[in-house]
Amino acid sequence: MASEVDICSNALTKLGAERIVSFDDGTNRSNLCRDFYPSVRDAVLRAYPWNCALAQQALVLDAAVPLFGYASKFLLPVIPYCLRVLKAEDDPEFVIKGRYLYTDEDSINIEFISRLTNPGLFDSLLREAIEARLAAELAYPITRTPSVAQTMWSLYEAKLREARTMDGMEGYVEPWESTDLIDVR
Repeated sequence: MASEVDICSNALTKLGAERIVSFDDGTNRSNLCRDFYPSVRDAVLRAYPWNCALAQQALVLDAAVPLFGYASKFLLPVIPYCLRVLKAEDDPEFVIKGRYLYTDEDSINIEFISRLTNPGLFDSLLREAIEARLAAELAYPITRTPSVAQTMWSLYEAKLREARTMDGMEGYVEPWESTDLIDVR
């Protein structure tokens, strides 16, 4: 099972740099990894509805009534932390403002992408995509070579495509219907 340090070390290895032992080993590499890893992880998780990061939750109605526009507001999940709302049950109209979901409903259930902080829960291809994105982000600070950064970004895009493809093949795929042609008539 990979750890955060393992993921960072793999990213550094892609750059030809030495691995780290911990985030607190006092090296520039470990400091950069400690600073970059959380935001890179969240960006890759937020970019796609990964099966391993999906969660559902009934939201809690906030006591404060919105000033205008909607009848209700609900606090988005904190544990697990909500990175992106994908949909709400029964498809009500809603909008996200800050850490709140605004709607005219008096109760709401959502499906969302949660922040996974345990790398052991990552799909192996998602982990590789995070490693590649981290290598791309660390490339210039570590190597000072823009072409290495571009190469690592291309690697990230390829790993992301592969991971999305495989993730999308798992489980039931909801049928999608377009009414565009019918609506035109």
